[in-house]
Amino acid sequence: MLTLPYYVHRWIDHLPWILAGPLRKRFAAPIGHYFLLSKTPLIILMPEDFCDHPSLWDPFFDYLKNRRAYFLGLVRGGIEFDPPAYKQSLSSALAKQALKYPEHHFVFLANNVAQTHMYDELGIESAFVNHNCFANENLFTIKPDSPKLFDALYNGVCAPYKRLELASRTDNLAIITYLQSQHLDYFETTKALLGHAKWLNFPEGNINSYSYSPISSEGICNLLNQSRAGLCLSHTEGAMVASIEYLLAGLPVVSTPSYGGRDVFFDDEYVVTVEASAEAVRDGVNQVIGKNIDPYKIRTATLRKVEEHRQRFVDLIVNITEREGLEADRHRIYEMICQNQMYKLRSLHKIF
Repeated sequence: MLTLPYYVHRWIDHLPWILAGPLRKRFAAPIGHYFLLSKTPLIILMPEDFCDHPSLWDPFFDYLKNRRAYFLGLVRGGIEFDPPAYKQSLSSALAKQALKYPEHHFVFLANNVAQTHMYDELGIESAFVNHNCFANENLFTIKPDSPKLFDALYNGVCAPYKRLELASRTDNLAIITYLQSQHLDYFETTKALLGHAKWLNFPEGNINSYSYSPISSEGICNLLNQSRAGLCLSHTEGAMVASIEYLLAGLPVVSTPSYGGRDVFFDDEYVVTVEASAEAVRDGVNQVIGKNIDPYKIRTATLRKVEEHRQRFVDLIVNITEREGLEADRHRIYEMICQNQMYKLRSLHKIF
């Protein structure tokens, strides 16, 4: 696929579709996860690991080279698991950025305290804003009349780092997943190991990649409410969006020890952390079910923690705005946080 300058993509956007369509098939517009938080001053939410994908993000920075801009890096991985390697790569990348783009400033949104300490050691500005605070609590709710059909539910990609095999001893198990081409071998192995589970993305029971069917967010919420517990089985990843969705739907959680920050919203009252074995996960599910915890208690406690992180995020935007001698609208910023589509794939050339 050929890469074109941003201004060419903008020109294609203004053509009639009869012309733009064939051009788009040949010259696909570059896309990435970002959100324009403010135009004045220019504040953009984007991935913290942008430096791992220079061919995608360098044209983006070049496009904004002459603009004073703040980039808020949303951390999506368990960066504190191997801090020496991460520190070295990030320091090198930011040093190069500073030379090439002196008007660009970076602030990283850490998912836990360990990550904030790492950034402090590097002299990099950060804020303790766990990205799970951006979850939409109006979408993931408690449905008290839902029948409980499953003892435990796992929601997430079918990939080795998710360690679905740890659910092999868990009875009455449901799985919501999505497939990635590079992990289809793992999918084939896992579906055989978890043949006793209800794979909810395959409504006809034909568990093959070609019969996969995605489930909407509303559908996921309904299925969460049909479950008694949610599973978090990975060792190292980001804050794991599914973990906060479990809690907002009032589900207790069984988790293994992890890096990445999902435990920031956990509480021993409604989360059981077990060793990484299939037997321990099974026993953990039985334990949280036996507690019979009020789902509204779980949701209320979670929202209280979510609010702390949202306010920190608002404070950060206000602080940046005031640095530039401007006034910020706290209410508008807060309302923006509650947009479920704030952080999604967008065409990079449409930044303005």
